[in-house]
Amino acid sequence: HGFGIQRPHHQQQPVPNSDAVLNCPACMTTLCLDCQRHESYKTQYRAMFVMNCSVNKEEVLRYKIPENRKKRRGPKKMRSNHEDAAEPAEAQTEELYHPVMCTECSTEVAVYDKDEVFHFFNVLASHS
Repeated sequence: HGFGIQRPHHQQQPVPNSDAVLNCPACMTTLCLDCQRHESYKTQYRAMFVMNCSVNKEEVLRYKIPENRKKRRGPKKMRSNHEDAAEPAEAQTEELYHPVMCTECSTEVAVYDKDEVFHFFNVLASHS
């Protein structure tokens, strides 16, 4: 006896269009079921909905944007003064992030940006 009996899987399944299930590399806790793989950095993922993650809003990480990645704009004389005031010069040269930790073991697994997107870089990804 016992043939044909299927035990329920306790492994988390990704949502239909997810690229992977992301787990903490230190304690294997599931962090994300719905993520998108980075086009050029294949070990990085982005997501909006996560679990077992805590954002450290007290700490700010700054990433300087390379010159060639800055958004191209017309000559300054074509921009209105109102547009200049709305976007400080600092916002054009660096991006701000907050570190994200696994709630179970405090391993840093991602960063969180101003658009409320998680960028995972230190994870184990399981692909279906």
